[in-house]
Amino acid sequence: MSSRRTHLTTLGLGLLAGAVAAPAPARAVAPTESVPAGILAKRKQITLPAVPALGLTYIATFDLTDPAGAPLGTAAANTAIVDLRLEGPVILSQVVLQLAGGELHYQRLMNRFGEYPRSGTGVIVGGSGEYAEAQGVIEITWPDADTIHLRLPQPPPPPRS
Repeated sequence: MSSRRTHLTTLGLGLLAGAVAAPAPARAVAPTESVPAGILAKRKQITLPAVPALGLTYIATFDLTDPAGAPLGTAAANTAIVDLRLEGPVILSQVVLQLAGGELHYQRLMNRFGEYPRSGTGVIVGGSGEYAEAQGVIEITWPDADTIHLRLPQPPPPPRS
């Protein structure tokens, strides 16, 4: 094997080993006055071409509001086409929600085809400010091509005394 291939193989095995390690206990994102459990994302722009190619990357940006329409912040998604099927592309996205209390980062792998509404999940990979310790799964629903509903994990109930 070439040194590049050896390095990539070693890196891949290291990443795989890290991926199968026991996960830390989930810590839900606690909704605050600045961020309710439900967030509505309205797309502002997307650079995805009409005919995507395997390996292509594109970006999308969004305005974020609460369900009543009050502004919460903005979001950006960096996405790669990881598979092409007859039905359409499969994508891997890294998404950053910029909110008043800090940033919340999540990743998702999804089929970008089929009828709306579509649904999926994203896994929180980190954050800053109020979200520095955030973990869990974000439930995602696309009622149409330009709208995304995000449901953040709910915090556990307080312990009984």
